[in-house]
Formats: sequence, structure tokens, C-alpha cells
Amino acid sequence: AAKLSERLATLQYLTRPSAGKRTGRNIGVHANVATDLEAVHAPIPVKMADYRRVAAPPRLIVDRFELRRWQPAQPDFADPASVRTFYAAAEAFVCAAVGAARVHVFDHTLRTSGVSSLNAADGASAAGAVLRVHGDYTADSAPTRLAQLAAAGAITVEPAPSRFAFVNVWRSVDQQQPVLSHPLALCRPRSIDYARDTWSYHMHFEDRVGRNLAIEAKAGHEWGYYPRMTADEALLFFAFDSSAADGDVGVVHTAFDDPAIDGAGVPRRSVELRTVALWD
Repeated sequence: AAKLSERLATLQYLTRPSAGKRTGRNIGVHANVATDLEAVHAPIPVKMADYRRVAAPPRLIVDRFELRRWQPAQPDFADPASVRTFYAAAEAFVCAAVGAARVHVFDHTLRTSGVSSLNAADGASAAGAVLRVHGDYTADSAPTRLAQLAAAGAITVEPAPSRFAFVNVWRSVDQQQPVLSHPLALCRPRSIDYARDTWSYHMHFEDRVGRNLAIEAKAGHEWGYYPRMTADEALLFFAFDSSAADGDVGVVHTAFDDPAIDGAGVPRRSVELRTVALWD
């Protein structure tokens, strides 16, 4: 019998690209469209731990992610002043959590399960939940993204940091219901051989090509999630850390269909804030 702290779930892993192809997708219709991209998924059953009930809950410094209490004022995402206040609260929250000298929020995405597009047109409209096992950066794409953000004036990198990290903050924005559909699952980095089992996922935007991480399915991956997250909780996780050892480039994650709660008829409404933390 399964332990109370875990259950079986099915996750969508990417498969290695076929000959002459690269893993990825085109985002939008534009002149930068690539014709050699493919993204083939395989449904893989995994043991899914309940991180609220495990004997040793994940901790931010050791496991690169952690659930914490956070109760900022609920923002109006259509109001730039309200979003700026929300960003400032998030910057202080992340700065205290990771011990950085300074933190910048550079964007956010609202997500609602059931929406087909995975990319929002702006910060006030919603994208869908990402039901694909992935990491947000590669060892090469993270420094490139940092340079792009600095060049665009979205962040300030002076004085030059001794260390930088992309840290995501994920929380529900539903003030009435807990997360009852497509919760976020995270894989403990200690269970992934990043050098052997990951490769680049290419995202062709109109003005740039981004790369995040595809992961090959392995039996030893340690997955888990926090059931029924509420709006006074937030998940912090390292999407990339320049000081990480052993090729660990960030926490691998995915939304998934939770057989224990999906079908409750309540769409997931969440926000993910993307921040960069800098150490002098």
C-alpha cells in the first residue's frame, strides 16, 4: 500500500528529439519561426510525495525550494501602481529568504488552468498551466537572460554581483478557494543527474530565442507537491543559481493532474513572479 505521504501521479516528460530536430516550440507567429522544432511528450507514472507530510520537508538552502507563509496585499494586476507595490513586497520577501544584497522582480505571469495558451500577452491576462516537466534555464541561457534584462533596463547589475540567482515565487491568487486543480509539483535536485539527463528546450520568440531545460524521465526522481495551497502561502524556488554545484541549474517542476482533487470544478488561479537575486 502507498504511504500516506505519497501517491501515484502521471507527469508529462519530454522525449529526446528525433534526428535533425531540436526540442522546443515557436511562440507566436513571426519571422523568427524555426521549422526544426518538436516537443514530444510521454506520460510517465511517478511517486508523488505530499511535502506537507514527509518526515524531512524541503528547505530552501538544501533542496532549493520551500513553502513559506506570505500575505501581501492582493494586487490589481490591471493597475501598474498596485503591481509595483506587489513587486516591492516580493522583492523584500525573496531578499530576506535567500540573503541577497538586492532583488529585482522583472516580470510575472498569471495562470488559470484550462486556458490553452502558455504565454500571456500582458501582465493582466492569464496563461494556462504548464503540464510539462521542465526547468526554467540552462547553464548558458541564465547568464544570457541576465545580460538581456540589464541591457533592457529591467534590472540593475551595478555593482557587478559575485553571485546571481533567478528565484521564482509561486502563489495562488484565489482568496476563496485553495488550489484544487493542477497544483505545482517540484523535483528534489539531489535526485537528478543534470549533466546526463537534461538538454535544451528552445523557445523562439519574435525578438529572441530562450532556452529552458528538458529532462529525461528516470525512476529515481523524487517528486512532491503541497496539496491545497492557499493565498497566504508562497513557494519559493531557485530557477537558477550561479553558485550551485554538481551541474544543478535549477528546480525542475510541472503542473499536474492530481487524482485526489482534480475535477473539483474550481480552476487554479495563480501567479508566478520571476526575480533575480544579486550578491555583492
